Amino acid sequence: MTPHRPPFTLFAGVEISQGALSTLHHGEIDSAHTFGDPVEAARHFVSQGARWLHVADLDGYAGTGSNSTMVASIIRESRAHVQVAGGYTTAANVDAALAMGAARVVLDTEALDDPEAVAALVATYGDRVVVGISSEGKRVFAPRSGLHETDLEALLLQARDTKAHAYLITDVDSRGIRKSHERNALETVIRSVHGHAVSGGGVFRLGDLHALTELIPHGLDGAVIDAALYTGGFTFAEAVAALEERYDLFFWGPPIG
Repeated sequence: MTPHRPPFTLFAGVEISQGALSTLHHGEIDSAHTFGDPVEAARHFVSQGARWLHVADLDGYAGTGSNSTMVASIIRESRAHVQVAGGYTTAANVDAALAMGAARVVLDTEALDDPEAVAALVATYGDRVVVGISSEGKRVFAPRSGLHETDLEALLLQARDTKAHAYLITDVDSRGIRKSHERNALETVIRSVHGHAVSGGGVFRLGDLHALTELIPHGLDGAVIDAALYTGGFTFAEAVAALEERYDLFFWGPPIG
């Protein structure tokens, strides 16, 4: 069973490329700038109160490699629950991620090319499988898939049929750059599907986080904060503090056991 999460959860994002903490620049992996050891970063975020980590294998998502060894190290050494993403499209790699201790696995949008396979994973693993959906406006963003630039509403009909319990939603522009405004996909998914929605990225300032909280009454129950944590935007502790007046975060300590 997936560990209990409080009503609104901040996920500390750990993005990895070639074994290093990395970011995306204009929708591409920024190979010119790295930010240290992902395991150390994960440890640091947990020390600041992160109960959940969102660990994204950027190379796995791009189809250019794998950081599974590094991901396994974070899962093994972290005192937080770990949600993994990046390159998860098949039953085999979902099985492998859960077997190494991931609390949840986010399926790439392109996995919905085979909704029956997604439905089978949901039937097997329940809310340990999260459906990832990226869109540019009202069009699906999945460049390595036949779903790319198809209608978002049509994809959501397929997603609903999988009976997924949770969705990770990312709004991007035509180059795959995550947006902090015009959250069309997020608002559309919340309105259209019956499940829990988490916003993926696009939080560059604390004001972006405050704006997201306005969607909580409509079904948003979490947000992933990634690059801002290691490019100097703000710290995870500051993000938690920014929400303290709005929510009781008493349960946000690292999990026991």
